[in-house]
Amino acid sequence: MKPVTDVVNAVGELIGRLTLPGREKKELEAEILKLVYDREREMAEAQASVLREEAAGNWLQRSWRPLVMLTFAVIVLAGAFTSLPILEDSSRFWDLLEIGLGGYIVGRSGEKMLWAIAQKRR
Repeated sequence: MKPVTDVVNAVGELIGRLTLPGREKKELEAEILKLVYDREREMAEAQASVLREEAAGNWLQRSWRPLVMLTFAVIVLAGAFTSLPILEDSSRFWDLLEIGLGGYIVGRSGEKMLWAIAQKRR
């Protein structure tokens, strides 16, 4: 808001130095201020639109957690029918699966809670 205030003040000073009758100066200043505020509103709306689009994300941003968990499920399922070294008891795969499952569940629950809170505030 400060840049707009600075512009408005500069315009006001410039108009004050013009050699016009007082009424015309006020009209000119009012018109210029209206234009400045209209442009500021348009810029704020455009910025909000960009933020909404970024927040919506794309398919990969929305789907990476389910894809990772499906990959883990496929590995475990394949290990049920074959001998995979990654599924041995000493493997760190199980730690990774535990962290992934906990993060997935807690992350999704947190997102849903935040979404519900945001909806109540509207």
